[in-house]
Amino acid sequence: MASLYTVMFEVPGGATTKLDQFIGKYRDAYPEQLMDIVRRLKSLGTKTGCIENFFKLDEGLDPDDLVCALYDVPETNLRLYCIRLSDQIAILGDGGPKPKTIRAWQEDKDLEREVHEMMRVSKIIRTKIDNGDLRISDNGLRLEGDLWITRPLTY
Repeated sequence: MASLYTVMFEVPGGATTKLDQFIGKYRDAYPEQLMDIVRRLKSLGTKTGCIENFFKLDEGLDPDDLVCALYDVPETNLRLYCIRLSDQIAILGDGGPKPKTIRAWQEDKDLEREVHEMMRVSKIIRTKIDNGDLRISDNGLRLEGDLWITRPLTY
């Protein structure tokens, strides 16, 4: 029903992804919430697609940056930020716990960094699509073309 991508980047000794980074950071502190997120991601890919109802839209600062958060289960606080390109394609990022003491991601430096990173990736992807260097496949399930982001990302 949907294709889920993530951002891969180099680290000393190899490569990792934003999603792997997210899981690695919170595996011990939030194991149940991570398993719930993984189950929801599996459902997006195999059953429901990336319909708007499963995302908190407009998490970025620009109305067209497509940055969103995977909706969490009530009483949880772990956020996964994404770029929702369509009902069939999302790019998964990193995220973190949203402390109960804040109202918005801008009030937490870790969440702010992750949202800004997804906004930068979204801008690059949208530019590539506009330039024709990247496109969505005819069946709507794949990104085709130049998937490389050569501009250094900030982590």
